[in-house]
Amino acid sequence: MPETPDQATLANGGANAVTREELIDRARALLPAIAGRAAEADRMRRLPDATQAELMEAGLYRIYLPERYGGYELDYMLQVDLAAELGTACGSTAWVHSVVASHSWMHGMFDAGAQDAVWGEDPDALISGSTPTADSRVTPVDGGYVLDGTWTLASGVDVCRWNHFNMMTPRLDRDGMEHRYGLAPVSAVELVDDWHTTGLRGTGSRSMICRDLFIAEDRTIRSEACRGEPTRGSAVNPGPLYRMPLFSLFGKGIVAPAVGIARGALSLVVERLAAQRMQSGARLAEEPTAQLRVGEAAAEIDAAWTLLRRDCGEVHAWAEAGEVPSLEERHRWRRNDGYAGRLLVQAVDRLMALGGATGNAEDSPLQRHWRDMHTLASHIALAWDAQGANYGRILLGLPTRDSKL
Repeated sequence: MPETPDQATLANGGANAVTREELIDRARALLPAIAGRAAEADRMRRLPDATQAELMEAGLYRIYLPERYGGYELDYMLQVDLAAELGTACGSTAWVHSVVASHSWMHGMFDAGAQDAVWGEDPDALISGSTPTADSRVTPVDGGYVLDGTWTLASGVDVCRWNHFNMMTPRLDRDGMEHRYGLAPVSAVELVDDWHTTGLRGTGSRSMICRDLFIAEDRTIRSEACRGEPTRGSAVNPGPLYRMPLFSLFGKGIVAPAVGIARGALSLVVERLAAQRMQSGARLAEEPTAQLRVGEAAAEIDAAWTLLRRDCGEVHAWAEAGEVPSLEERHRWRRNDGYAGRLLVQAVDRLMALGGATGNAEDSPLQRHWRDMHTLASHIALAWDAQGANYGRILLGLPTRDSKL
């Protein structure tokens, strides 16, 4: 296996050069304002316009935009580190940024014409993604596909001009179905204001209704063609990002906000314990049980972040070397997303027990972190039963249950 490079060596050195540290500093500078609007995002069920404008102005959405459109093409760990900052202030903000930025990474693997359609005239154009429901239909037609029905969970769609549709289509190489992403403008669908959830309320993850929506074949990409080999997009974007295994890594952008959410919860609890006294007058921070909960939660957060950092370093090493990671490695990276999510849920749960009545108050950031964490952890990409078991199958010599990997 290629050596894992140090993250500091992974910054873009081209004409659009900006260091990862500079972008992390820009994110940190936004935290007070983002935290001040977190409750508003919760009530609005989408991010406030001011928050989106600040993310855009800071260049945070350009981290995986191809360099030829003015993007930064920085290392894949950067979305984790940015989410670890943004999530301390607002889980919904971290989620929208991480997911939408990941769609730029994915779109850099599409055909050059599909890339030009999105960024040719507007390099700041953003892309959401949506998931089919039971009534979704994809019909093959001459030159492409027609979509009808409802696609859902389009996080951040209110600021996105384009959307990636998850599609199941007939296989090209044998009988059966295969997974694709298809590109179409958001203006071609009807948005439905149906995002009513326990947590991550501010993500605006609405549904969209398609009626005879045509998507040309050259505006689709097969997920099975993105396992670490050259992609259609890497012909014009030769950097390592656009040769990385798509579904083995996409979960990093899903679990990344959980790192920030957990760090935010830890900071809130530590601040509370340092100041609070029990009725006896003793400081709560002096209780060994409280100390143990804080110490264990901190270790879980660090362990989760370390898993993600190692994975991102490994995959960069493979991509830089022009090699294809093994089936076991691709499943291990996906396994680690689920396990990191599990660790972070445990951390926030044990911290919530120290929050007291004030931590459960409607205006408490702690209860919002707890709600956001549990909603985030319900994403299928982090389902431990599925990811852990599938990795176990590979180790035991059984075929994978996820052909996308």
